[in-house]
Amino acid sequence: MSDKCPACGSCGMPMERPEQFALGDPSSIYCSSCTDANGNLRSYEDIVSMNAQFYVQSQGITPEAARRMAQALLASMPAWKGRQIEEGR
Repeated sequence: MSDKCPACGSCGMPMERPEQFALGDPSSIYCSSCTDANGNLRSYEDIVSMNAQFYVQSQGITPEAARRMAQALLASMPAWKGRQIEEGR
C-alpha cells in the first residue's frame, strides 16, 4: 500500500478516507465535494466558488482576493489546467 495520500485532481484536497472520494470510490481522481451525486465533476464556476468561500471563512480575506486565489489554485489542477483565469469576476 502506498504511503502517499491522493489529492483531488480538481481542488487538490487530500483524500484519506473512502467517503472523501467521489461516490466513496477510492479509485476516483476527484473528491466528493467536486462531484455531483452521480460522481460527475461539477462546473468550474462551482469549484471556484466553493474554494473561494472556504478561503473567506478560513483566512478572513475578501471575496475578491479569495476568488483570485481559488482561480490560481485551480489553474494548477489537472482538471482545469490550461483554463484562462477570468479577469474582473
